[in-house]
Amino acid sequence: MKKWFIPAFFALCTPAFAQNTAPLVTNLTALTDTLNNTVTLNFDLVDGESDSLEVFLTVSDDMGASYMIQPAGLSGNVGFPQFTGTGKQIVWNYTGFTNPLNQFRLKVVANDRKHVPIQYMADQVDTLRLLHDMSLIEGVRSHTAGAAHLQNVSDTIYNRFSGLGLQTALQSFTYSGISAGNIIGKSAGITHESEVYIIDGHFDGVPAGPAADDNASAVIGVLEAARILSQYNFKKTLRFIAFDLEEAGLIGSAEYVNNGLLPREQVKGVLNFEMIGYYSERNNSQTFPLGFGLLFPAAETAVAADTFKGNFITNVANTASSPLRQKFDQCAAAYVPALRVISIEAPGNSEIAPDLRRSDHAVFWDKGYQALMLTDGANFRNHNYHTANDVSDSLNFEFIANVVKATLATAAELAEPISYGEATVDVTLPDVTSSLQAYGGKEFLMQLIPNPADDKLSVRWNTAAEPQTIRLSDASGRMLYQSGLSTSAAQHHIQTGAFPAGMYILTLQGKGWEKSEKLLIQR
Repeated sequence: MKKWFIPAFFALCTPAFAQNTAPLVTNLTALTDTLNNTVTLNFDLVDGESDSLEVFLTVSDDMGASYMIQPAGLSGNVGFPQFTGTGKQIVWNYTGFTNPLNQFRLKVVANDRKHVPIQYMADQVDTLRLLHDMSLIEGVRSHTAGAAHLQNVSDTIYNRFSGLGLQTALQSFTYSGISAGNIIGKSAGITHESEVYIIDGHFDGVPAGPAADDNASAVIGVLEAARILSQYNFKKTLRFIAFDLEEAGLIGSAEYVNNGLLPREQVKGVLNFEMIGYYSERNNSQTFPLGFGLLFPAAETAVAADTFKGNFITNVANTASSPLRQKFDQCAAAYVPALRVISIEAPGNSEIAPDLRRSDHAVFWDKGYQALMLTDGANFRNHNYHTANDVSDSLNFEFIANVVKATLATAAELAEPISYGEATVDVTLPDVTSSLQAYGGKEFLMQLIPNPADDKLSVRWNTAAEPQTIRLSDASGRMLYQSGLSTSAAQHHIQTGAFPAGMYILTLQGKGWEKSEKLLIQR
């Protein structure tokens, strides 16, 4: 649940939207037609301003914990434009829909497409909050030195995410005998939850010093972005992550990419903070890795024109991340014109320039995800890097604030703010199986109706593959029922009243193929 609703935000800050109220979806009901494989949703649409509305249907197979399914086969009052009134209807033809479950929660969402000023979001970044949060994070914090403070920082991040109303989790893992964990906060997308944008930074430091720039500056940036963006609703999911064990070799981010993503999730973009606090107007305060000018002549020329001052944020992309790089550049220019951005695009995954792979974004690159490293340049600008002198007094908090503004504006534009109303309804679908390329290459579909079953089960199929035998077995594989089938038949009935409650396997067999599905019998 969001702390602030969009209508309240409008009333507070923008007179043009002072009277706007979010639309409502009311009187939602569902009727399932198992013969025609359809669910018909009936509902009313209400909007105080009688705006044209955009209507979505999303599906949950975990009773509303997430809505990761974007169903196909929709018709009726769905999409844009839809108008307020009674008697609205969406028909979902679920033929071909595959899922091992049959209990679903359907969500109808109405969006009034009211503009949500992203500039206002960016302007909420508070330098005093950044300073306060730095006081909580700065200090030696690694698994080999300062372990107690590292744990305190982890707890602080977790509690902050949770307090903001984010779905918060600790992804625990072990590396070389070290118990570690990534802290993850999720703001679920309202209409396209499976599409995910990430703002991240690692929270561990090196044992040598208090690690203010590397990487407390990133942590406070993630916390501030989460504070502001958690107040709003978005079509797509925003995820805020504090990675552990970056200094040990990008271990935490690798753990997340390999084991932390849900099967339906699509990571659309990653905005990785890696040292965003060191700023200098001194001439020649910015240097570059060997060969930088050969790879990125335009970037070096731009910095040279300003006598190599370290007064910019570097936006580092790989080839595949070019669209995300351009989006950040555009948002920085539009919402934070005071922030100077030097944007570079490394060929491939930057194998030719390994200095540009020195943070968690590289793990996402290697997995094919778009990701940026937003950085002050580390040791090529900040000579306190990995020393006891990496303290907050050396950082520029106005610079940090500007980087955070540009980043959260980019994330907000990509995730798309939404002013909406919704309603949900639960439905039970028969067991619609996946299609099978059966004998002769013909597509075969099978249904068990109902599933769960009680006294009688109907098994239906299309006749394309000509099943010859049907059998029912218990969970141990012991056959309890078998019957031959007519080649012209398209269904078969089994009396199941004599079978005890439990899990069974129903199998159809044809020439050179067979297809099995689980059946639950309940009493």
